[in-house]
Amino acid sequence: MKQINGKVTTRVNNVAYSRLSTNLYASMKEGKEKAELLGKQVLVSSVIEINKTDLPAFFSYQEHRYRGRRFFWSEPGRVLSFVGLGEVFKLETNDKHDRFKNVDTAWKEMANLAIVKDKPSPYTGPILFGGFSFDPYHAQTDKWSDFAHTSFAVPKFMITAHEGRYFLTSNRFVGPDESSLEQDDQELEQLIHALPQLKEMGSTEQAHEPNAMIREEIAPSDWMSAVDAAASSIRKGELEKVVLARSLLLLANDGFRSEGVLRSLLDEQQNTYVFAIDKPGSCFIGATPEQLIKRQGQQLFTLSLAGSIARGQTSGEDAELASFLKHDIKNLHEHRLAVDMIKGAMQQLCAHVEAPDEPIIRKLKDIQHLATPIAGEVKEGVSLLQAVEALHPTPALGGMPRELALEAIRRLEDMDRGWYAAPIGWMNVEQEGEFVGAIRSALLLDKQAYLFAGCGIVGDSEPLSEYKETALKFTPMLKALQALEMVLKN
Repeated sequence: MKQINGKVTTRVNNVAYSRLSTNLYASMKEGKEKAELLGKQVLVSSVIEINKTDLPAFFSYQEHRYRGRRFFWSEPGRVLSFVGLGEVFKLETNDKHDRFKNVDTAWKEMANLAIVKDKPSPYTGPILFGGFSFDPYHAQTDKWSDFAHTSFAVPKFMITAHEGRYFLTSNRFVGPDESSLEQDDQELEQLIHALPQLKEMGSTEQAHEPNAMIREEIAPSDWMSAVDAAASSIRKGELEKVVLARSLLLLANDGFRSEGVLRSLLDEQQNTYVFAIDKPGSCFIGATPEQLIKRQGQQLFTLSLAGSIARGQTSGEDAELASFLKHDIKNLHEHRLAVDMIKGAMQQLCAHVEAPDEPIIRKLKDIQHLATPIAGEVKEGVSLLQAVEALHPTPALGGMPRELALEAIRRLEDMDRGWYAAPIGWMNVEQEGEFVGAIRSALLLDKQAYLFAGCGIVGDSEPLSEYKETALKFTPMLKALQALEMVLKN
């Protein structure tokens, strides 16, 4: 019976490979003709539908080959997920000026020339994935050396999971002097034949021994002093709000495995965006609730998320905490600052903006937030990255006024945020896509992991209370890294 199933599986795989390679060959032939006409390379793409595939296992497929060139993205509710391997195009720079505009221009030019065969949905075909640092004017430290201030890529292979269906996209660049269109693509063939085994690996993943770790706070007293200084500055009227973040270091006996972290986040943090951006020596990974901006057709969607409190141990306690949050003056003030700024930015981007008068409660696994959804119809000529630039950083991630808050962060925080709280996301060839603020995250460097958490400081903020709030926000990543119960070492 196994032999028969093996033969059936092989035949299915051969059909899938034949269909994808045939379509890709047709795309490459058309691309070569266009490249010859234009005198430049053209991005070509082909898509086939595949069986359900274990996405974290696909992320780890042939890690020795694709390490440093992988990405993972999954929306809240897991309705849409992407996993990309390899790179056919890479846009990376440390230029501080016009970084949003430069990516926008380069992607529009490439997308307009792209040739895509059998594209069944906007979530297949060439997807540009990546992001920006939080602040390009902040000096970069060694731990973030893998991450340029701007870094985007189109994967060579990508699986899209959308509403229960799975698709495999294969991307290539074709130049005017392309000479080997008919050569056998062993890499593609190997991948297609490996997909059923990836599914089996994911469903039978064996338990492993807990990774022994030391958990080390990084200058907690200095951070609380910074909170005190920021609150004093706000009371003097020098600014309205500033978000201060701190970090936590985990030191492990064994290297952290991003696949295991992804599985934990996907299971435990259902109402968040789960992401991973892999570089040669590190991986930035997290589960963020912070939608920055989404473009779908001519609509822009965003979410103001500011003000937070813990979840209760019982439904009654949970409701009491939510009620306190909805009526707490400090949290409501912090939330209103964020809503007003985001609505103002959206009114510059959109012809019409809609938002409810009162916030709702957004409940996550370990924390609940005040949230206000905001939407609008985009003005003619406004791009997704223009919206990202207009909104980043929101008051929930930076403060306000924006430039004064950024100056305060540089002066008080004593930490390189890198890509923490920065815009990361994706765009398709139709210029649709979505970006989030990368909070509730960690930077994995083999046996080290830096976790990041922040909170909004206003005039009546108390350092110890804000410290406890950041401790709560570390919880999702500590659980995913299996370090929640590790002994604190100062």
